[in-house]
Amino acid sequence: MSEIRFYSTSKKLIKNVKSFYDINFFSLFNSPKENDIFVGWGRKKSGLKAILLAKKYKTKFLLLEDGALRSLDLGLYNSPTFSIVKDDVGIYYDSTQESKFENILNSYNFDDEILEQAKKAINLIKKFKLSKYNNNKELPKELFNKKEKRILIITQAKNDLSLKYGQASNFNTIDMIKDAINENKEHKIYLKIHPDVLSGKKKSDFNPEDLPKELIILSENYNPIELLAHFDKVYTKTSTMGFEALLMGCECVCYGMPFYAGWQLTKDKISCERRRKKRTVEEIFAAFYLLYTTYFNPYKNKTSDIFDTIYTLFKYKNIEKLNSNRLFFLNFTLWKRSFIKPFFAARHNEIIFLSSLEQASIYDFNENDKLFVWGLKHTDELLEKFFGKKIQKLRVEDGFVRSIHLGSDLTRPYSLVVDSRGLFIDPSKQSDLEYILQNQDFDDKILKRAKQARHLLLKHKFSKYNIQKHKIIRNKCLENKKKILIPAQVEDDASMLFGAFGMTYLQLIKEVRKNNQDAYIYYKIHPDVLSGNRKGLKDEALILKYCDEILKDVSIHSVLDIVDEIHTITSTVGFEALLREKKVFTYGMPFYAGWQLTNDSLKCDRRTRKLSLDELVAGVLLLYPRYIDPINKNLCEFEKAFDIMLEIKERYINNKILASLMSFRNYTLRKIRRFYENLFGNKSV
Repeated sequence: MSEIRFYSTSKKLIKNVKSFYDINFFSLFNSPKENDIFVGWGRKKSGLKAILLAKKYKTKFLLLEDGALRSLDLGLYNSPTFSIVKDDVGIYYDSTQESKFENILNSYNFDDEILEQAKKAINLIKKFKLSKYNNNKELPKELFNKKEKRILIITQAKNDLSLKYGQASNFNTIDMIKDAINENKEHKIYLKIHPDVLSGKKKSDFNPEDLPKELIILSENYNPIELLAHFDKVYTKTSTMGFEALLMGCECVCYGMPFYAGWQLTKDKISCERRRKKRTVEEIFAAFYLLYTTYFNPYKNKTSDIFDTIYTLFKYKNIEKLNSNRLFFLNFTLWKRSFIKPFFAARHNEIIFLSSLEQASIYDFNENDKLFVWGLKHTDELLEKFFGKKIQKLRVEDGFVRSIHLGSDLTRPYSLVVDSRGLFIDPSKQSDLEYILQNQDFDDKILKRAKQARHLLLKHKFSKYNIQKHKIIRNKCLENKKKILIPAQVEDDASMLFGAFGMTYLQLIKEVRKNNQDAYIYYKIHPDVLSGNRKGLKDEALILKYCDEILKDVSIHSVLDIVDEIHTITSTVGFEALLREKKVFTYGMPFYAGWQLTNDSLKCDRRTRKLSLDELVAGVLLLYPRYIDPINKNLCEFEKAFDIMLEIKERYINNKILASLMSFRNYTLRKIRRFYENLFGNKSV
């Protein structure tokens, strides 16, 4: 059987759905074959053209449209889509003829398994308040009078194709509004404006001057699920929000034939003889959201399903909310300011960098403002003194898979952590990471992702920084000896200052040697210390009194491959050793200690849960950090960031010119950095 090719006459469509389909642009020079498929967008020009070309060349057609869980923001703002529907019969909103969706509802036998999946998804959508677009506002608490009964009229954008093909064109919106008022004398009548109209991109399907005076206009883009919870009944022509109303238990009156009408669930002004079955809300949901829709996760750059889509939309909806309004940044050096904005991108925000605590006095803060503080330089008490209690305060630090080169060489990071409770390097109080590890319900899907992430890191020898060369370390004389690695840290590193509880690396090497007289001990100098950027124990004569060998210009992976145990105070190398299922001994309280995966000298009473390795990895790498795409600088998930970082790393390894240029760049920036540090102090860099 020959390969199936997809063709479209619309370059815009090809661009918008390239994540879902590999589509070629069709021209007169192509020679379509019997199995080829012409692709178009619903009942728009490209869709109608696809049908005509399929007839002409005796091939097939496939019509696409946005799914009901589309994106974070409006399609008009090029927000990446999570779902599309595909139909080789018609399209779901065209009730003038049959569609694949309609045929599913007429013939499919919904068993208990798919209905349970539908119920689970419905509950999650209601819990997380998700809709087609998720750029909406929360309802003000004082918006409604609790005692009143309410009816909602859902209006649409003028010339929307669902109005024409949903047979709603013969109904006047003003007449529908008057019917709603006359039929519900004891109710307050509210009217919702379509999001595209509120954005100014489209016009309403009615003349605002003709609206009855008793109507209450909802002129803000409120969250549909949250809004519908306050209504008993809705009136609409063909809006998808009418189906969301059914999900929320509302009565729904339809002045048209949308996809959810005609199945004896709604009060319909017209009928459709083709729709023969009586269907439940769960069955219609299963047909549309589970059987008719295809999902893709743009933040992972991978195919997806409805549950992954729900959780991802909820996650990035919350990030968008946190990134909105006025954002104040404190303790961010000049070079950090240059890379920070992509991690805090939002359509409506203002980023303000503060050079000192005293600058807080010139601003009047409110509960929508947020303060992001790099590291742990300023105590919570000091921040509250200068910024008050209203402003939300969060801590920021580098992520665990950070970049290709050292952060101290002013290399842009591709991951950060943003913590609302504390910070993972400070075990004196709970951090968001500790909360996740202590409380998260890790399902099979997140554990599968974690296992795959661990496999990728090990396969490609990836670490927090990825600059040192991999070497094979051999010593036949050590075959029968226990081999121990002590990965050194930076003396003034925050994880040492807050998590070492006074222990130094000199004390550590003495302790390890005392308890392991016959072991062969490797001491690996930290890359930042080796580069001269930071301070640390590097007195080789002193180190060699207790250790057998000092390792310098060799990757951490090369060493971890040959050792049996890792002894550390708080180094993230301990976490990397756990990925390889090595024995890890901690002498401080790093984030990965206390979960019964390590041998710990100290105890944290808050950490009472026994974790599996994949649960630890899921929390540390997948749920806690934020990642950005190294190329377009958009927020993304670990998988997408890793794939591109790997490409960049391989490019530098295989291209000697690029590697030399990066080395020269790093050397030059180190010199400049030290010059400014000596001249102005660390704040200038």
